[in-house]
Amino acid sequence: MKLLKLKRVWLAIGALLLIAALSSCTGTRTLMMTAPSKPKGLAAFPPITSTSKIEWEREKPLIRQTFEREVYGKLPRNFETSLLSSRDITGHDFKADIQEVTLKAPRDLIYKAVILTPKNAAGVVPIIMMENFCPNHNVIPIDSLSKPDGSYFECSSDGMISRVFGYFFGRYITTPPINMIMDQGYALAVIYPSSNYPDNAARFEAFRKAAPSQTEPWGAVGAWAFQFSTLSYYLKSDDRFSKTISYGHSRYGKAALVAAAFDDTIDGVIAHQSGTGGASLSRNKKGETVKDITESYPHWFTPEYSEQNLTYDQHQLLGLIAPRPVLLGNAKRDVWSDPEGAFRAAIGASNAYQLYGFEGLEQTKLKEFMPESYISFWIRPGTHGVVKEDWPSFLEFLDAHFK
Repeated sequence: MKLLKLKRVWLAIGALLLIAALSSCTGTRTLMMTAPSKPKGLAAFPPITSTSKIEWEREKPLIRQTFEREVYGKLPRNFETSLLSSRDITGHDFKADIQEVTLKAPRDLIYKAVILTPKNAAGVVPIIMMENFCPNHNVIPIDSLSKPDGSYFECSSDGMISRVFGYFFGRYITTPPINMIMDQGYALAVIYPSSNYPDNAARFEAFRKAAPSQTEPWGAVGAWAFQFSTLSYYLKSDDRFSKTISYGHSRYGKAALVAAAFDDTIDGVIAHQSGTGGASLSRNKKGETVKDITESYPHWFTPEYSEQNLTYDQHQLLGLIAPRPVLLGNAKRDVWSDPEGAFRAAIGASNAYQLYGFEGLEQTKLKEFMPESYISFWIRPGTHGVVKEDWPSFLEFLDAHFK
């Protein structure tokens, strides 16, 4: 008995020493923090000072060009997306009519999208566009869906990677609650952006050098944003769908915001835990810094992206989306993604929304979820990922603006 107690004491001492050692690491200390209930940092800078909608509309092209030069790279303008092929997908139990389409857009972009429409939909419906970490046949687990050419991140529901991925990042990180979305009256379009724009520094750089139409370099976030836009352009030509909403988690949350900021055909955004280079301010921040993200993911942005070089900050990116509704999703223990910085960006962007007659962010605390606001801020307990609490709140936001 004494030996057992002594062993427990040494285990406890070892655990405390491990915690102390980890706490000396800045990244680990951040992981152990929680977001505040009220914003505490400095106000977004420089502020949006336009005094009329006309003045703001005149400023937007310059702001977009600056973001292209300093952060994301040049995004194409005035393009078309054409349908190459389409086939119906049968033999499944989802409450949806499912098609797989092959689309073609500029910059040598050809890709497949899976489109799910609620069965017996009584008229046109809004459609959520999703970019995913996993291939389409994993996100929509149907054997007859096409698989990407070459290497890809396989995360099928019965594989070890999927189980580990789901354990750490939540039940909906791979596959969304498809029937819940269909029951709520929304269509869904799923794409796997890495099949065209690889999320790997060496492969993405090789792609940039090899692409004959890539006359102006861009980062992967800009490329993924462009793919959102190409999908929106196609869906707007389909008379089954009324509005397009770009949705993404983490890096694809960044792309969802950038797409809407540069493309007025996108009618709303759900950017979940988009962090640095997304909704969170690049200056005066907690968690991941610009230096951190550009060292870890140099292919995501232009080489010019640094805190010292910035003319604007992410509140202007949110302001470019005005007056369209935006939901910023967060988690209280995901301080690395800086929820408080996203909240301060939302405050700073609200000036642009007010020019169109909307309040923008109406919350005074991070936890006061107001889905009807045109900038809505959602935060839950927990860490980085997509969990069971998230999608009901996403759909509540969509209902407030698109039903």
